[in-house]
Amino acid sequence: MKKKIGISLVIVLMIVLMIGIVTNYADSGRVTTGHEPQYCVKIVAKDGSKVTYWGLGYKVIRYVGVSPNEPFESNIGVKMGNWLMQYNLPEPKTITIEVNGKTIEITNYNDVCDLENILENSKYEAPLCDGISTHRIIFNDEIYDIKESCKEIQKGDKQASITEEDLNTILQIVEKNQ
Repeated sequence: MKKKIGISLVIVLMIVLMIGIVTNYADSGRVTTGHEPQYCVKIVAKDGSKVTYWGLGYKVIRYVGVSPNEPFESNIGVKMGNWLMQYNLPEPKTITIEVNGKTIEITNYNDVCDLENILENSKYEAPLCDGISTHRIIFNDEIYDIKESCKEIQKGDKQASITEEDLNTILQIVEKNQ
């Protein structure tokens, strides 16, 4: 009798382990493609800024930008791991922009990411143009001057050309945060 109970227990544990492997595989595919995990229990933090999905042997932690009801792909941070995993967002970055004698602090995560992407991925190789600096951006102790007339960003004694789209992105972020 004890042998039957032991064998039954081992079979049940094997089935649970197999289900855990299959659901982990399916949900990891969903999370990496920007979709909400499907085979989990969803728990929202009291303040609504963090959602934890508990699966069979794994969990997904998602930080939301506006509310836990917004689409999964609009998150500001997501990580998948085992039940013991800890995940906190890194300290928020800020970007300072000086325009027309005013100083603006940009703290919105998406705006900071957009500006950081434009500033860090530009190739500062061209010599300086004669344009007038319209915006001064301070980020990571570096000073960047935006010259709208030349459509360029100056960093030190070099400049980088920026696209019309990137220039419009910068101007929209400034306008939105004034």
